[in-house]
Amino acid sequence: MGLPNASDDLSTEVEVDAFRRLFPLRFYEKHLLKSIRPDARPLGRARETTIGLGAVASANGSALAKIGSTTMLAAIKMEVMTPSLETPNEGCLGLLPLAARFPVSLSLPKTPGRPAEAAPVVAKQLSDTILSSGMINLKELSLVSGKAAWMAYLDIYCYDADGALFDTALLSAVAAFSHYF
Repeated sequence: MGLPNASDDLSTEVEVDAFRRLFPLRFYEKHLLKSIRPDARPLGRARETTIGLGAVASANGSALAKIGSTTMLAAIKMEVMTPSLETPNEGCLGLLPLAARFPVSLSLPKTPGRPAEAAPVVAKQLSDTILSSGMINLKELSLVSGKAAWMAYLDIYCYDADGALFDTALLSAVAAFSHYF
C-alpha cells in the first residue's frame, strides 16, 4: 500500500463534486443516512460563528461576520438628507438596489452555487427583513421634521461564500447597526 498523493486527493475530490452535481438527491441522502453534513459536521452542530466589530475605521458602524467559511463585511455610512414629503418625520435606510456585493472570484469550483447570482436575492431578503423587523426606527433618524434626517447606507461585501449567505449577511448587518447605534 503506497502513500496517498495529491493527485489521488484531487481526483477523489473531482469525483465527489461530479457525483454531487449529477445526483444531488442521492448525494444528500447518503449524508443524511450517516447523520452528517457534506462538510463532515454532525447534523446537530452549527457552523462556528465569529463577529468582529469596528472592522472599517472610515465607516460609522461596521462588522465582519463569519459563519463557517462564509465571511461578510457590513459597513454603515450616515448622511444628512432632506426627508421625503410622504414621511417628513422619518429618516431612510439605503439598502437597495443592491446591498450585497459578491465578487466574481467567489464563484470558484470549490464554492457551491454561484454567489454572484445569489446577490440580488440575498439583498432583497435582507432589506425586507431589516425593514419589517422594526430593528431600526426610522422616526429616530429624523433630525428636524420636514427639514433634515439621517440616511443610513448599508453596504455588505462577501469575501468568501460557502453556504449560509443570508444568515451571514444578516448577522453582519445587525452587528454593524449595533456597533453604530
